Amino acid sequence: MTNPLQTHRAARVKTALPDDTLVLAAMDGFEAISKPFALRLTLLGKRRDLEAKALLGTRMSVSLDTGSRVRQFNGVVASFTIAEDSWGDEGHALCRYEAIVRPTLWLLTRGAHCRFFHARTALEIVAAVLGEYGVEWRNACVARYPTLEHCAQYDETDFDFVSRLLEREGIYYFFEHVDGKDRLVLADAPSALAHDGAIDFTQSFVDGRPLHEAIYRWRYTEELASDTVELTAFDFRNAKGSAQQQSLVVRAADGTAAHRLRMAEYAPHYATQEEGRRLAQARIDALQASAVFASGAATARSIRPGGLFALTGHPRAGQNGDYLVVQARYRVRVGDYSPQRHVEPASTLQREQTTRCEPVFDCSFRALPKRRPFRPPRITPRPHAGLQTALVVAASGDEMSTERHGCVKVQFHWEQFDPPAESERMRRCWVRVAQGWAGRNWGMVFMPRAGQEVVIAFIDGDPDRPLVIGSLYNSANPPPYALPAHEAISAIRTASLSGDGERNELRFDDQKPQLLLYAGGRADSYVKRSALAWVGEDAHAIVEGRQLVKVGSHDFTIDGGQRVKVGASASLSAGVDVLHEARVNYAVKGEIVHVKGGASVVLEAGAMLTLKCGGSFVTLTPAGVQISGPLVGLNSGGAAGSAPGASAEMPDAPKKADDGSGAT
Repeated sequence: MTNPLQTHRAARVKTALPDDTLVLAAMDGFEAISKPFALRLTLLGKRRDLEAKALLGTRMSVSLDTGSRVRQFNGVVASFTIAEDSWGDEGHALCRYEAIVRPTLWLLTRGAHCRFFHARTALEIVAAVLGEYGVEWRNACVARYPTLEHCAQYDETDFDFVSRLLEREGIYYFFEHVDGKDRLVLADAPSALAHDGAIDFTQSFVDGRPLHEAIYRWRYTEELASDTVELTAFDFRNAKGSAQQQSLVVRAADGTAAHRLRMAEYAPHYATQEEGRRLAQARIDALQASAVFASGAATARSIRPGGLFALTGHPRAGQNGDYLVVQARYRVRVGDYSPQRHVEPASTLQREQTTRCEPVFDCSFRALPKRRPFRPPRITPRPHAGLQTALVVAASGDEMSTERHGCVKVQFHWEQFDPPAESERMRRCWVRVAQGWAGRNWGMVFMPRAGQEVVIAFIDGDPDRPLVIGSLYNSANPPPYALPAHEAISAIRTASLSGDGERNELRFDDQKPQLLLYAGGRADSYVKRSALAWVGEDAHAIVEGRQLVKVGSHDFTIDGGQRVKVGASASLSAGVDVLHEARVNYAVKGEIVHVKGGASVVLEAGAMLTLKCGGSFVTLTPAGVQISGPLVGLNSGGAAGSAPGASAEMPDAPKKADDGSGAT
């Protein structure tokens, strides 16, 4: 037996194999807006040596005559099954195969990535992903979409990632089947939809079938749906404005006043009121799109999701009008391929009678009135990211990199780069850093540095909203103290950015116990009012250089003794009086002792006053004056001795402590 032929069949299949190697026996398919279609083909062929690998991943097309044109169903063979031999006479049995054909877009379900896109619109991101799979597509969108500073694909297939982006933006898609290709069309407005003409409604049947291509079953349904969407958002870069602005509320144009069904959502993905209003409108359109719909069955071969048709001839005049097909289920039966059918017909009439032996097309469908804007429902879940760790990155050669809000950039361990050189660039989002305390120009600030491993949380589990909440030690960044030997130590230790190995440190040792304050450079203490200190035992201070102190007044009480050693000169200058009092002895010793009074010098003793030099002396007592010396002269010439004058050096003024205002 030769292979059966499709030449004059109303429905034909074209595969990667030679023509008529496989012929189409039946097709059952499902197609819907914003969903990948699936066509289940039943194929027949004489060859028994076909292997699935010969067709898997290749293109397959079904052509269906519609009278005025040929309608195509094109896609990729996603599954191929060797079924069983069809019944037939010995030598005439055909092998039966089954193929599932899906759009090129379906290939995105077989790939998954963890990566980021920066500074691109949603359409630009979708275009980049589609390009990786060679998906042919056409942009029929009319709206302008904002640039997304940061968009994460995390632990999800490329299809799910693209789907949720489109659903969030209110962009839907359908397929154009032309030239053996399945072209994806992205749309957001009715202007992208083509009108496929009028289809009659009929209830005239012969043998249970309409007399001509028509819609023969029609149901029209209206349902309650949410008619109000309320969106709220918070933008930390405009915190005051976000706190003051009211929620965005958008109502459906034809919502039922008696049933205000509000859908309140937190939508963090918009920064302006205009953008929020666009998202809210897309959301209410999606909720309302399914509230009014028609369902039916037809033999009209022009019905296709993404196409418009005009219903005519319905007994209820209000039902007639334009509709958008949103989904359809196809049923195609080609007919018998028994040997007697392969005799070439003698005439066109005979050809029609012998090859179109039964109806070849039937479908059930769902459609929306054209007047209602269509938006895809949000059915693709957003991936949920749990706690993770990442490494802080900075520009080449820098240890720290931040911006005005204290954000840093991080590299996740799962991050993918294409090309790899992208990892050397700073095209990453800024990630907020949680501090232990944060207020208006007050709080704590500890900025992560390049190479640190930090703990990342995601607000509401959203991969687009990472947050640094802590840091971790690892083998590359060990703790500052050997553990467990120093497990009793708690500390804050920093590292100098100069690379000299210096540090600043505040350490608590609960083993001794001890408090250590270490400054690798300058230490400033600025007390605006009082500073009090109490030391239970000794207080020691070593100043290798100079100590400069300035006080308003100085009261100093020493309960015990005092010993002061000055290695060089000591100067004391008083603006008014200098008073010294000793309860027992008061001794002054020096190579030269010079006492000078500008007006007078008074030396007074209660019992005795003595001036002594060598063997000579003068002694004054209450009883009298005694003068003794080898020679005592009065008015005998000579001169008074002299000594250097007393001129105290003024101290250097100390520097003022930093009050920290320079960092604000």
